[in-house]
Amino acid sequence: MFRQTLRAGKIQFARGYASVARTKAPLTLFGIDGKYATALFQAAASKNALTTVEGDLLKLDEQLSKDAKLGEIFSSPLLNKAAKEKLIDSLGKKSEITTNFFKTLLENNRMAETRGVIAAYKSLMEAHRGIVSVVVTSANALNSKDLKQVKDNLTKGGLIKDFKEVNVVNKINPSILGGMVVEFGDYTIDMSVASRLAKIEKLLTDSISFEKTLTDLIQGLRANKRNETEYIQQSLSEIQREVQQSDMSQKSVAIDKLGYLHMLGYDMNWASFNVVEVMASPRFGEKRTGYLAAGQSFHQETDVLMLTTNLIHKDLASANAMEVSVALDGLAQVATRDLAQDLLGDTLAVVGHPRPYIRKQALVCACRLVTRYTEGLHELVPLLKERLDDPDPAVVASAVSVVCELAHANPHHYLSLVSKLYRLLTSSKNNWMLIKIVKLFAWLTPIEPRLAKKLHGPLSQLVSTTAAMSLLYECIHTAVVGGIIDVQLPVSDSTGREVDFAELCAQKLELFYESPDHNLRYVGLVMLAQLQAHRPELVAAHYHTVLRCLDDPDVSIRMRVIEVISGMPTCKTLVPTVKHLMPQLVLSNTVALQPDRIATTTADVDLDELQSLPLTDAAGTSLVSVHGSMVLARGVGISNATGNPKYQLAAAEAIVAMSPMDIASDEDMPDISK
Repeated sequence: MFRQTLRAGKIQFARGYASVARTKAPLTLFGIDGKYATALFQAAASKNALTTVEGDLLKLDEQLSKDAKLGEIFSSPLLNKAAKEKLIDSLGKKSEITTNFFKTLLENNRMAETRGVIAAYKSLMEAHRGIVSVVVTSANALNSKDLKQVKDNLTKGGLIKDFKEVNVVNKINPSILGGMVVEFGDYTIDMSVASRLAKIEKLLTDSISFEKTLTDLIQGLRANKRNETEYIQQSLSEIQREVQQSDMSQKSVAIDKLGYLHMLGYDMNWASFNVVEVMASPRFGEKRTGYLAAGQSFHQETDVLMLTTNLIHKDLASANAMEVSVALDGLAQVATRDLAQDLLGDTLAVVGHPRPYIRKQALVCACRLVTRYTEGLHELVPLLKERLDDPDPAVVASAVSVVCELAHANPHHYLSLVSKLYRLLTSSKNNWMLIKIVKLFAWLTPIEPRLAKKLHGPLSQLVSTTAAMSLLYECIHTAVVGGIIDVQLPVSDSTGREVDFAELCAQKLELFYESPDHNLRYVGLVMLAQLQAHRPELVAAHYHTVLRCLDDPDVSIRMRVIEVISGMPTCKTLVPTVKHLMPQLVLSNTVALQPDRIATTTADVDLDELQSLPLTDAAGTSLVSVHGSMVLARGVGISNATGNPKYQLAAAEAIVAMSPMDIASDEDMPDISK
């Protein structure tokens, strides 16, 4: 749900930006912070909210200045997006545009750029007001006369003639050696001694060697923002010359740079053979570069893949664990059916490697290979069975993950692992591994019904004791789909009262659909609908709690509620259910009565009260017959400009479905009138 919220905010902000694409910013800013600030400026301009957004940003900037740890939290990769969103909300009320903008930053993992975006937005607002800040960097402090001369020269040159006010700021940087660097807006005039010396040095070094490292390439891209395409084409020409050199070190650097440009969208398939050459290097650093480039650029149709078979075979048999590791990683990414068939045996041989992290990688790589070469599955399953007894817990968790990944397609192959999976289920304290084991039993139990009785005890114990909602959900799901709730063995609930397993599951599901977390509420209602198909009387006992969920602001949750309550009506609950649905249903002339479908009256239904409900068409005709039957016209939907048509249609259909001729007898339902 959190992701949907972020996505909705991002889409809304993007739409706002698209609608003002013609609003030109007063300055052209570069870099990530400049692009985001420009987008925010244009979106704010379209809503006449430039000063409002500026106020929001200035308040946030002040808070970041006062609390240095706040900025560290924003840029920390250890804090998840949900926590960062709560942190942003806690910093004070902000306008809709500002809120959506920070959701966009958060979704794109750009919160570390917050201070830069604020500074760039300030520059845009100054330019919008006709103010320009000129930064003059010099090796020594300049006096007021020198600064005035700089200002006059810029004015006479026409570079700042469009601005009402010019602020000149002098910064000291001894590293420029002499001269000055003038910066304003998107202009940089470099007249420093250091830049002149750098140009001379470049001319000298270029005449000697054209080789640049990856760091040089990245720095060059940053320094050539105005002619980036031209610079990249020049770099590609240099790389083409470098990969033809006999020096493997130089060739490796060239592939490293080419891999970076490939991430920017430039093709590197022309250098596939050179990538294989670097993969074959005896030096680990160069070999790693080659495997990384292969994983980036190779695909199923790459011609040179057939040349890598012996190379990978050799690396998998290496005494150097790092070479084995990089070979497993590369093979998992580039494997074709032929490679999988040829190298599966070598990979399985590494599953027993002395180092645990190699065993983990080998299991994951083997999983990828058998998806390409399914005939090798029978070789992998016995090894998976062995690794479930591995002394290293991480290797055991990897083996369970692989089984879970493969068993989804055909669980029959893994029935031989049941005893070991059961042992892990009853002994492991790792919740994430338990989730996967429980999920596995959800697939295995339907094909081996005898497991239901065996699993009744461990699953009921987990349902009773676990505080992990994800594990609790999987346990209830497995108990329902695997028929474990039908096993007639008593369990104890939280009060110590003996109940059957299905009743315990129904009680625990309340934790989900009464939770403030939208995701938990949604999955809880989905699971309640599944439980309803097996034990409707247990779900009916939660009628009032489920009915309250109809007031949830999330339409997807309300849709699930309608799915559940459609199967819950009794003579006593029909009227309150319809009453609760009616305020959410704004009917138009698209709904009509079909008088040919009139139900037989039911004595226990208050027809006068049902008749009094405001269910009419555009002409004022009641859509409730004198016998209490409501029908939706076939092939016609409900239109409502303020609501969700799909939800309204579902609500109307639910009302129709709950006619007195269809509702259950109260004799078979628990008393929920209190």
